[in-house]
Amino acid sequence: MKQAAYRPASYQDILELPDNLVGEIVAGELHTHPRPAPRHARAYSVLGYRLDGPFDGGIEFPLDSLWA
Repeated sequence: MKQAAYRPASYQDILELPDNLVGEIVAGELHTHPRPAPRHARAYSVLGYRLDGPFDGGIEFPLDSLWA
């Protein structure tokens, strides 16, 4: 039995994914996983904002003030 020729993944492969999946291309391979639930996406956004904001300007910031 012949195997299909290897074809590196492309951006078009990502665009063709169903709405319930997200994907990324790593070393030419398409990796997919389920889209996060809205509650998890919100938590991810809030955490990113809280962590990125203080460090984005390059100033020192005490970590304990993030969770106060």
